[in-house]
Amino acid sequence: MKVHTFDNGFEAPAVNAGRELVPDGTHAFIIREASEGPHKFPDNYPGDFLNLTLATKTGNYGFVWVSLGTGDKDQALAASLATALGMSADEWADAEPEDLAARSVRATTRQVTSKMGRTRVYVNAFLPIEEEAAKKPAARTPAQKVAAAKGEEAGGDSDIPF
Repeated sequence: MKVHTFDNGFEAPAVNAGRELVPDGTHAFIIREASEGPHKFPDNYPGDFLNLTLATKTGNYGFVWVSLGTGDKDQALAASLATALGMSADEWADAEPEDLAARSVRATTRQVTSKMGRTRVYVNAFLPIEEEAAKKPAARTPAQKVAAAKGEEAGGDSDIPF
């Protein structure tokens, strides 16, 4: 049996296989997966966590993984997630992980490089999605332009604009 070494061409697989890490800043995400259970490293982080997989809406970047536990920072981040999703405290308490999947949210992210040289993306805060206000179509006929200037509604095509 041959043992692979890094000297003979073996390369470790990339975590996000060909996708760049999400850069620092605010980005729109979709909660791709949500589950409850132990942390990826249960020896270091005992207890149950809410584990989220976030995907950017554009799909240009790799996934961001968030694990929310019972610590103060995690609870503050969970509260910002509940607020961003428009959930009250009671709704959040009754929510199941399946209720979070496929929901849209914005998040402020930052990249941190460890002493070992590995870069990870962390979520600082969750923000609500900004809804675009429904715009009225621009006035096209002279009657519509005059009515819009007065703050009224145009009657129709037969209106005389004076």
